[in-house]
This record gives sequence, C-alpha cells and structure tokens, in this order.
Amino acid sequence: MSDEKIPRVLPRDVPDYHSRQAAHLRALAENATTARLKTRLLKEAERHEAAGEPEEALASS
Repeated sequence: MSDEKIPRVLPRDVPDYHSRQAAHLRALAENATTARLKTRLLKEAERHEAAGEPEEALASS
C-alpha cells in the first residue's frame, strides 16, 4: 500500500447528485400523507434543483 492519501468524494461532488436528490424527494412527496410534509419535500426538491443548475450548465459547455 502506498502512503499516498486517497481523496474522499463527498456526495455533493458526485455528478447529478442534486438532480437525483430532487427526483427522490418528489417521489416521496407523491406519497406524503399531509399537505405540510408534501410542501416541505417539494421545497427541498426545489433547493436541490437550484443547487444543481450551475453544475449542469458547466457540464454542457
């Protein structure tokens, strides 16, 4: 084994992380039992979509 340190990849560094999280949250919202929970999940999905937009713009350039 080498003494070299392996960089750790965090979830936010993984391509499409935010778009996958947004899709997951939207799927959860479809089955939410209360309006409050559904609203919370959809807002969180919107935040992930907004966070992922710059990454998508850079990837397509």
